[in-house]
Amino acid sequence: MPPSDDSLRLALAEVRDLQRTVIVLREELEAAHQERQRQVQDALAASHNESQQIKATVASLRTTLELAQIEKDAAVKAAAGASQGEIGQLRDAITALRTELERVTQEKADALQHAATAHRNEVAQLHETIRALRDELEARSLAPDS
Repeated sequence: MPPSDDSLRLALAEVRDLQRTVIVLREELEAAHQERQRQVQDALAASHNESQQIKATVASLRTTLELAQIEKDAAVKAAAGASQGEIGQLRDAITALRTELERVTQEKADALQHAATAHRNEVAQLHETIRALRDELEARSLAPDS
């Protein structure tokens, strides 16, 4: 049985080699599995960090947009207020100018009325003077020469 002892020893050595190979392959498989788990965890962490950055960017942009809208609304209100103030000033100026125009028109009408009255009085006075002079002239021409 010597050849069988050798065969047995060889078979046992081969089994041990196979067992060692299985152990090494199992360790490599576990290492590869752990490496894959680590890579998945790293990818998840990177994805989470990127998601957090995107959320922070969105929040920042939303805040900036809201502030810009508030500033725009304030500018519109200020412009509307300034326009209302300017409109009020223009209305006041129009009222003052209208009042002044009416006053000047009335003064002109009064002056024309006064001038017309003065003119009529002067014409009447001239007619009166002409009558008086005519009467005097007629009286002299009818009166005997003295």
